[in-house]
Amino acid sequence: MGHVSKKTKQLISFVPKLEKSENAMPKGETLDLNNAIGDPVIVEKLREKAPSNHGAAEAFWQSAMDAPLLSPRLKELVLLGVHASASSVNETAMKRHIRRACSAGASEEDVIDVLISIVGQANHALYFSGSILVDELQSHSASDDVLPDMREDMAVIKKEFLEKRGFWHSDRETLARLMPDYFIAQSTLSVAPWQSRSLTPRERELIFIAIDSSASHNYEAGLRLHIRNALKAGAHRDEIIEVMHLVALMGLEGYLIGVTELLGKGDD
Repeated sequence: MGHVSKKTKQLISFVPKLEKSENAMPKGETLDLNNAIGDPVIVEKLREKAPSNHGAAEAFWQSAMDAPLLSPRLKELVLLGVHASASSVNETAMKRHIRRACSAGASEEDVIDVLISIVGQANHALYFSGSILVDELQSHSASDDVLPDMREDMAVIKKEFLEKRGFWHSDRETLARLMPDYFIAQSTLSVAPWQSRSLTPRERELIFIAIDSSASHNYEAGLRLHIRNALKAGAHRDEIIEVMHLVALMGLEGYLIGVTELLGKGDD
């Protein structure tokens, strides 16, 4: 075995040992690709016209759905969060995963919790935009003092956010000073699901990891933050890997939509 650095040993020791999961996926609880297509006629046509391609797509889908650690309920809620997020709204996939999540034991409150929790993703674009605005204002005025002072009522919002969410950073500070009315409303919305507690902190952080590691978003700052938070909330490294595996299924959404359009009209 090669040399393992002290830093690597520290990282390994930080990862909690994974006990046998009571959320392991039972046999028969998976959603296979053909059920996602939803039309047996289309499936038969695919098996006839493109058996190797369709077989590979089936295996790719199932490799994520058969992973053993996350429950069927949580897998479906993760996929719902990805497909309902602002950077990737997919109505067909949302309907599929709402139906599947409820069948796997998710409550209506769980589904609503996911849909509200992910609204804040749109705020990530404003982090980027606010920083650029400040840079350009500073260049235009030849002054570093371009931000308004923090409003007094923002101190209460900041304190509540820190208590519920456990983080604050310079981009949030900038928006709080530039756009206080928006920021109060956004922060209140961001905290609300944590007060309802339909999802556990671990579950919610895993959903955030999925969104921030998706092909349509790739938000590094948020991904690092939510990985840290998930580990603190008791998530295991391999559960996070399963989430990232699930996110890769986004690559098949074009296939699902395309073959349905191509083969679903009958023989004219």
